[in-house]
Amino acid sequence: MAPSLVPGPSHRLALAAQCAVLALVVATAELAPRPGLPALYLPVMPANRHAALDWALAHGAALNGAGPLGGLVLTAPPPGFGLRALREGALAIAVPSFLCQSPETRPHG
Repeated sequence: MAPSLVPGPSHRLALAAQCAVLALVVATAELAPRPGLPALYLPVMPANRHAALDWALAHGAALNGAGPLGGLVLTAPPPGFGLRALREGALAIAVPSFLCQSPETRPHG
């Protein structure tokens, strides 16, 4: 008997799992902090929540200000910051540079 061309429930589940993994990989690649560009540091777990931040500051990063969700924006995080933050219970998310710059003020009058 010839195999059916209509996918069964197990094929749909496998396809859904593959799509979920692909979406996770793309999201991770897009949101991972890049060396030299700003990153948002969001502590998720209270234990050791500043260890990755201290490490980044010791390796050339600078604080740029508070983030919109309670975290901190870092300028020029070093390579490996995202993974180190994740291991220590925090998220490090890439932030476009134009979102970190204050808007130009125009003179009144």
